[in-house]
Amino acid sequence: MISARLRYTGTLCVAVGSGAASVYCCVTGLWTGWIAFWLLSNVCVVVCGRIKATAVRLQEAHHAAQVFARQAELLDAAHCGEQKPPFSKVPALAEPTECVLRPGHPGSHADEHGARWWWIDEDLPVPPRAQQR
Repeated sequence: MISARLRYTGTLCVAVGSGAASVYCCVTGLWTGWIAFWLLSNVCVVVCGRIKATAVRLQEAHHAAQVFARQAELLDAAHCGEQKPPFSKVPALAEPTECVLRPGHPGSHADEHGARWWWIDEDLPVPPRAQQR
């Protein structure tokens, strides 16, 4: 596949050449050649504009995909990862999940649904309700 730069350069060269040929035909009195080359040069200029617009759109889409991939990479790497303790009486039935908050977050841990959990040890007092949020 030919790159957009080569297509743009080739089309622009054809536009300039056909423009020069249309001027020559006009000067020599060949009206049919003048009209044909003039139309060809105008079509080439329009095609150059479309090639440039398409290249810009593709470049923007590629840049957006790179930004999205970088954000996903940063978000995947930046979570606490603390494992949720098994709260059920049968640990095998407990849903295994990990904390998705940023590392070093205050308060309790949270899963991907936003549900928070506390590990309540019998030796420690239960935190007030305001601290659990």
